[in-house]
Amino acid sequence: MSEIRRHGIGRRHFLYGAAAVAAGVMGTGCTPDDLTGSSGPDGVPVIAVDAQRRSFTVSPFMTGVNGAKWYDDAYGMWDAEHNRPAPGIVGKIKKAGVGMIRYPGGTSSNLFNWRVTVGPQESRGRQVEGKQGATVDSRFGPDEYMAFIREVGATPQIMAPFANSTPDEIADWVAYMNAPQGTTWGDLRARNGHPEPYGVRYWEIGNELFGKYQRYWMSADDEAAMRQYAFGGTQRQKRQRVGTPTDHRPSAAVSNGQPNQSFTVWYPPVVPKSQTIRVDEDTWREVADLASAGADDPVYTFTPKSGGIRFGDGRHGKIPQKGSKITADYDSGPHAGFVDYYTKMKAVDPSIDVLAIWAPIEDGKLAGGKSFPELMAQHGHADTYDGMAIHPYTDFSRDLKATSFPDKQAGHDYQMLGDAAAATMVSDLTAQVRKHGKDDAYIAVSECGALFFGGEREADAYPEYTYAMSHALYMASQWARFADLGVRWTASNDLIGEKPGLSRTLFGGAPSFVTTPDAIVREQLSDFFHGGGHVVDSEVKDNTEVSTRETPLGSSYDALVTTAALDKDGALSVLVVNRSPEDDIKSRVELGSFRHATTVDVSVVAGRSYDDFNDAEHPDAVTIEKSRATAHGTSLTWTFPAHSVTLLRFPPSMSS
Repeated sequence: MSEIRRHGIGRRHFLYGAAAVAAGVMGTGCTPDDLTGSSGPDGVPVIAVDAQRRSFTVSPFMTGVNGAKWYDDAYGMWDAEHNRPAPGIVGKIKKAGVGMIRYPGGTSSNLFNWRVTVGPQESRGRQVEGKQGATVDSRFGPDEYMAFIREVGATPQIMAPFANSTPDEIADWVAYMNAPQGTTWGDLRARNGHPEPYGVRYWEIGNELFGKYQRYWMSADDEAAMRQYAFGGTQRQKRQRVGTPTDHRPSAAVSNGQPNQSFTVWYPPVVPKSQTIRVDEDTWREVADLASAGADDPVYTFTPKSGGIRFGDGRHGKIPQKGSKITADYDSGPHAGFVDYYTKMKAVDPSIDVLAIWAPIEDGKLAGGKSFPELMAQHGHADTYDGMAIHPYTDFSRDLKATSFPDKQAGHDYQMLGDAAAATMVSDLTAQVRKHGKDDAYIAVSECGALFFGGEREADAYPEYTYAMSHALYMASQWARFADLGVRWTASNDLIGEKPGLSRTLFGGAPSFVTTPDAIVREQLSDFFHGGGHVVDSEVKDNTEVSTRETPLGSSYDALVTTAALDKDGALSVLVVNRSPEDDIKSRVELGSFRHATTVDVSVVAGRSYDDFNDAEHPDAVTIEKSRATAHGTSLTWTFPAHSVTLLRFPPSMSS
């Protein structure tokens, strides 16, 4: 179990909710001695804010979200019967202040084919899901996505697939979304009912292609694959099952014993004459025309551009025996690289941002070796990307070497330990881009969170950890740190999930769309991130430390995480996250030279315990408590409840 080394009072729930926090404000009457030193008179932590030192613009996209999968009507997010967003979700997304939604998603979208997702529903094709290779529908296409975006008031962000597309195809997608009428793609969009350009600015190329199980056509060698991502290339595929253009499951590689069967390799185009096609263990022979083949000739025809394989009908060419497995060796390529995508997309619309995604992580830190920014600079392409998107997940297995949670509190502590490591990943990538990239290149986070990858059975001691208060504290900490680092936008979790679960989602599954504590905290911070101001300097001095088990990421973490911002109206907002699982923390908030009115707007999200969560039976177990407190001076004593997110908003003094 964790232990807390406490400063000041620290007994559980001494203060709770907004009213309690308001009671914790002491009319300062501070003497000059009270305002000096790095900690309070009782050794309490000091949250020091300097509103004169401004840095980054506060991003309204900080609390974005990874969209639900596009197929199956986006897991019920889209009401296909009435061709509209599901009514039960729209108001909740608006209330949560979700500023950005990523489309079409992550791993499942790595083989996404946008061209079959536009136009009349009855004419749309099916396609391959990028993780399991299953055949899925194309009903929730870019036009439906944009209708959803506009209904909920969010900003679009698109992950354009790399593994199975070409620069021309993705440039055409940019044109479909952004080109005016009078152009080929603008006119098509207009014929589909959307005459005005959508103006999608933010694009990234690929999703986690550095991952061992998301390489698709690329090399298993990390450096070789990074070069292929950057500049393209050709790669040998060995003993790979074949499939169809819409199905990569194992069953799609099995002969049904019928004449004239057709298959395709997974990753065309194919270097001509590089392929070896096997039926079970027997190698068959390519011919130019099946018409000249005999009934028992083990032959096929092959189309390198599409990777298409065609077998005979039993009179002209042998039929593969029913149940036989078809596999292929071949040279996949030549494929284009990121530089080609960037060049083609920017030629269509120079105003868009095109981000690269090659930021591999190992053991809770950025992977070693040559980085993508360094590679690009060495080859004269330091200017050929507008930024980089990173996925700084806390992976309990990878980063903490955990096969399970020893107990519930470990599930809480491991998330808090991972938060600082994730922020360091972002900081390190920022340093690489600043060193090797162009001046205005930036970092975005297009996925993040704390997980056991590959399943939730490892979390038996705390199965609710991805949607309980613990994860809301983790995310609030991430947003605070990312704001201080100047992250341009952040997407986390999935918007909704498969029915009926809550796991890893912001609102749970249809039709109830339960509002999780993560969504509640987003609502609480909506004005903070949409206030149109600037981040200002803040730090916690003499922070309280929470002790944990010994882990690869350390044996303690800071209880308090903070950031602050000055909004367009001159109000100062201070965000304080108390991650302690048990203890309220008395602190001193020092506002420096900032002069505020005598009232302070206070909001607190805490729950009764760190493992509290909302569900369909108890949708309001975790809520926002709001109040207004009276405070004087610039040095205030405050008590922050255990496992809470507190936002203090100080309106400026009329005389300042």
